[in-house]
Amino acid sequence: MTHLLFTYLSDDGNDAFFADAEHMFSEEFVRKFSKYKRWQDAKSTIIGRLLLAYGLKTLYQVDIDTLKMNFSKDKKPFLENSSIQFNISHSNDVIVCAITSVGAIGVDIEKISDIPIEDFKDQFSLAEYETILGAPKVVEQFYTYWTQKEAVVKSNGSGLHVPLQSFEINNQSTVIADQPYYLNEISIDADYKCHIATQSLIHEDDVTIIGLKPELLTDFESVNSLKSFR
Repeated sequence: MTHLLFTYLSDDGNDAFFADAEHMFSEEFVRKFSKYKRWQDAKSTIIGRLLLAYGLKTLYQVDIDTLKMNFSKDKKPFLENSSIQFNISHSNDVIVCAITSVGAIGVDIEKISDIPIEDFKDQFSLAEYETILGAPKVVEQFYTYWTQKEAVVKSNGSGLHVPLQSFEINNQSTVIADQPYYLNEISIDADYKCHIATQSLIHEDDVTIIGLKPELLTDFESVNSLKSFR
């Protein structure tokens, strides 16, 4: 099964929230989120890890006190000695975490907003760019392709080594180095576009979307040790 957990960013109780995070998480992760100048970026980073921890513990019965997290050579985080894979994304006020036990996964979410689309022309194939310009809702089509491509790159795990323009999305799928990737749109909020990319074909009915209240995650954080999360 594949799960998509999400929540909304809130500025309620920030002092207590960050104090708990500094106590509950590893020193390495505390250094990571403390580098952000904006509280929104720091809190979104923490909440992404909380969504992961909550999902692992409640959906997969993983003992989060003993799990081991590491990073690939391309800095993609993964769980050691586990078939469970995950990916996290956030944009504006929404944070999402995709978790699955059926292979690699990537997720991307973006707030739909007016941008100079022509500045991104080189990130798309000719067919993709023409589809964007010819769409009834041009900006929305741009974000459809953008989140699809970002999700694929994150599923692939090679980061910037796979330029967005080097592959083309066609019929909700694409191929990189003979490896197919399949895309599913995740409907969370009308103001956002979100897609997951997987190396195994996943039907829409096989994806469970779970919305969590910010207070639930705050309570979860305050009673769990998350020292293994990096």
